[in-house]
Amino acid sequence: MIDQFKAADTQVLGVSIDSKYSHDNWANSLGGVSYPLLQDFHPKGAMAQAYGAYLDEAGITDRATVIVDKQGVVQYSVGVGPGGERDIAELLAECQKVNG
Repeated sequence: MIDQFKAADTQVLGVSIDSKYSHDNWANSLGGVSYPLLQDFHPKGAMAQAYGAYLDEAGITDRATVIVDKQGVVQYSVGVGPGGERDIAELLAECQKVNG
């Protein structure tokens, strides 16, 4: 659905506290990904903490989605837990609302 996100004037990014090497291995295991992967590696989880998605006790991040508008304002945020799944159609609809 990456083309639909682009049509909604949206840039999809993946962010995790994992290293570049972990990102590369993950992307390769999927046959590649069509969006940039960003590291929140050092200081570990600083970006996730800023968005309220860092789970201190576990030392990991929630599987969260944050939609930020062009002015840098968070317009939507949801976490589904570390093992949760996202509803991509719902997220596309939220992006369309922000940029519609």
